[in-house]
Amino acid sequence: MGYDRASTDDVDSVVPEEYGGMWFLRDALNIENVGVTVLELEPDAKGMEHDHESDGQEEVYLVVEGQVDVDLTDRDVTVTLGEDEAVRLDAGESRQIVNRGNVRAKLVLAGA
Repeated sequence: MGYDRASTDDVDSVVPEEYGGMWFLRDALNIENVGVTVLELEPDAKGMEHDHESDGQEEVYLVVEGQVDVDLTDRDVTVTLGEDEAVRLDAGESRQIVNRGNVRAKLVLAGA
């Protein structure tokens, strides 16, 4: 088959519902080389601080709804993203996504 289709309904969230939700779609879509994740963050919720130094994965974060801050924790820099805005992060860049807004934010995360 030339394509695969999946929804967040097809996989379990790895984040408690009170914080939003996080759905890894890589396996559901049979992807070999790119990770695709949908992340929803409630106001005042934040993702895990991390980097990908050990696996060399760069990531792109695209905001679909709302607004988030991407704190670059090693630099003490914050990149604020609104709807339809994206940021690419080097593998070694330590980062944490934070929803400091008043509405739920929704992002698509891609990593390779």
